Amino acid sequence: MPSTAEDTPGLAVFDLDYTLTRRGTWGRFVWQWVKFRPHVWLPLLMAAGWTQWQYKRGKRPRVDVKLAMMRWAMAGASQEDLIREGQIFAEKEVMSGLRPGGIKAVHSHKAAGDKLIMISAAVDVVAKPIGKLMGFDYVVSTEMDFDNCNKLKLNFKTPNCYGAEKVNRFNDMMGKSPALKQYHTNVTFYSDSVSDLAMFGVANICVAVNPDRKLSNYASSQGWNILMW
Repeated sequence: MPSTAEDTPGLAVFDLDYTLTRRGTWGRFVWQWVKFRPHVWLPLLMAAGWTQWQYKRGKRPRVDVKLAMMRWAMAGASQEDLIREGQIFAEKEVMSGLRPGGIKAVHSHKAAGDKLIMISAAVDVVAKPIGKLMGFDYVVSTEMDFDNCNKLKLNFKTPNCYGAEKVNRFNDMMGKSPALKQYHTNVTFYSDSVSDLAMFGVANICVAVNPDRKLSNYASSQGWNILMW
């Protein structure tokens, strides 16, 4: 929870999708991109559906679903256009798509002097402008990659920032940001999903937000805070 005046300021680390937002960001961002391109709809749905089916059966990694959607929807897109669309999406999301309790928690941590970190599997062109608009100090996300002509490559620049990869990226950020080390002994982490158990493991205070069933059960067994935002 937010640091008190007597406490050393800490790190307030938030997941994004379904923790701060009411809905997932990736599918809606893809739809924003293709909604005026009807010729893409059918192949996109088929590719996404087939890859999702294979993922659910353990035949493909989770990131392949996101890659399939990106490849069908955004092939040849320019960095400038994606950044512009990401900004538009972020402004709408911050205006009407956030959980009120999440907004309150962010403001409380900010007022307490805590450093705000967003760590999410969302793509950077969406996560970073949302983070900036909300006042986050750092945003860690899945990064898109571009060629020398600023055209989208069909693989991500970084691993999908999901599950244990969040811990890898968090530790990497801490190693490259000496100014954060003074806060590292006081880490609060907020998430809705059991997929973030590894990230909960680096926190001193764990907060399950609108948790899925598995996380709710685990959080209860560990005595963690459970909040409904």
